[in-house]
Amino acid sequence: MQDQQIFKDLLLVSDIDGTLTELMDVPKKNIEAIKRFISLGGKFTLCTGRPKCALREVLEQVPINAPMITINGSYLYSPDEGVLYEVRLPDGVKDFVYLLLERFPQIGAMLVEPESYWVIRWGDESIEGLWQRKEMYEKQGCCRMYSPQEGPQSWHKVVLMISPEQIPTVRAFIEQQNPKGFYPVQSDRFYLELVSDEANKGKGMNMIRDALHMKKTAAIGDRENDESMLLEADFSAIPKNGDENLRKKVDFIVDSCENGAVADFINHLEQIYNP
Repeated sequence: MQDQQIFKDLLLVSDIDGTLTELMDVPKKNIEAIKRFISLGGKFTLCTGRPKCALREVLEQVPINAPMITINGSYLYSPDEGVLYEVRLPDGVKDFVYLLLERFPQIGAMLVEPESYWVIRWGDESIEGLWQRKEMYEKQGCCRMYSPQEGPQSWHKVVLMISPEQIPTVRAFIEQQNPKGFYPVQSDRFYLELVSDEANKGKGMNMIRDALHMKKTAAIGDRENDESMLLEADFSAIPKNGDENLRKKVDFIVDSCENGAVADFINHLEQIYNP
């Protein structure tokens, strides 16, 4: 007879964009599989670059039963317990961002804060997919234009909006400057993030694991900013539509995002825990 609590010691964390959902609508397969995972004793949560304010639509579809990891590990919180961990970028990042915007006039930049996206400028309007994101942020009601007088005085994360073919050039420039206290990491075809040295998804996942006294972790993600949690996890997976460079670093390459990548991963975990 099947042990009804086979996942009682397992924390499963999932990236959102490109993994759990392409944008807003979560595949039904994923929703049903996550409910089954929780019913079998597992702890499930989200580990995302999104801020708290951009999670409402996803949380209306997907159950979670563990604290969430947001802003790429810079802000961990629980609806019941509040903020569990928070780290901000060093002040020097502000001058650095304005230097980048002057050096590369076609790129955009926005701050990612718990309660809002603050857009410094949108940049190149022709970037495919960017304006779908813009519409989503505005629909969520948490997108505002930034000014030094009207906006946060300390920043959690910066997202640079760059055409995919220009990302290597911008990234090389950033790395040549040898920034202190933060690092660049790619989270989408047209997003390059500046994140505090004190934050990444892997660290956030391990903090939640320890807080819940779980024995093992499983992680699924599709981009470079997911790499730390994929490497730290006991079981890891990437959708077949994910970053080609990550595929050889994970345990499973699962179905595509739109076809239920998270559900496919849970099926693999069930085969491991209840062969």
